[in-house]
Amino acid sequence: MKITIRCDKNYGVETFYPVCERAQLFARIAGTKTLTRHALRDIAALGYQIEIEQTAPRTFAHLTA
Repeated sequence: MKITIRCDKNYGVETFYPVCERAQLFARIAGTKTLTRHALRDIAALGYQIEIEQTAPRTFAHLTA
């Protein structure tokens, strides 16, 4: 089985957001809106494959368009 997450940096800290329904369920079980590295390690130990959703890099051109 697989879950999908998105990784963003907030004030220099990596934050992992659940994307798919199963990842959102794990976040609800943890009582959080994001997943910690520790939680992801435990999820992987349960046999889940963790896929990180890639987003397109944002540039200044996107802001002026």
